[in-house]
Amino acid sequence: MVSRRRTATASVKPALNAGLTLYAGDGIDSDWVRLVLAEKEVEGARVKLIAPGRIDEDLALLNPAHSLPTLVDREGVLSNAAIIAEYLDERYPHPRLMPAAPAERARIRLALLHLCGDLFPLVQRPGQPLPAGLQSVFRNSLEPTAQQLGNRRWFMGFDFNLADCAWAVMLRRTRATDLRAWPATSAYAQRLFTRPAFVRCFGAANGGAS
Repeated sequence: MVSRRRTATASVKPALNAGLTLYAGDGIDSDWVRLVLAEKEVEGARVKLIAPGRIDEDLALLNPAHSLPTLVDREGVLSNAAIIAEYLDERYPHPRLMPAAPAERARIRLALLHLCGDLFPLVQRPGQPLPAGLQSVFRNSLEPTAQQLGNRRWFMGFDFNLADCAWAVMLRRTRATDLRAWPATSAYAQRLFTRPAFVRCFGAANGGAS
């Protein structure tokens, strides 16, 4: 599985006629899952944003750990962003955000291990300077990769995937002035920021956080 963190699964199950609800906070993990859900365009899905420090009674009942993000649907209750993202892709397979070939899925899972485990913790709130660790990643990894995309457009292949969703929410929190230092990365970010699902989630972005 993509993340090594433990998954909290509540014993209380939602009603059989309950729809899909995503409880999300202001962290980058929540941003990632919100974007994955938006790409799926699940009819009737609800996103409930929980303000920092606030206890939501419904969420506390379903997931006593109150960890965010938490997904609730007829199948049960899930937490952990990576598990939720893959569950959504399997549960709602159109559009597919993981490739059909096992080797390609493995490559994306490896990329997500790095993104979620190593890079997400480096990302600060929007408007903050790019930390040294991400500057190194941009210089040595993302910028050369973006230069080589060519007609592929998306990270690791021709098709938009879960890793692109992860990069989108990371780049959204990068200042526009920092992104301009990396032209190929900035162009990749603009392709991400203009996707309809991204705009529905976060509004129109202009080269990253201001």
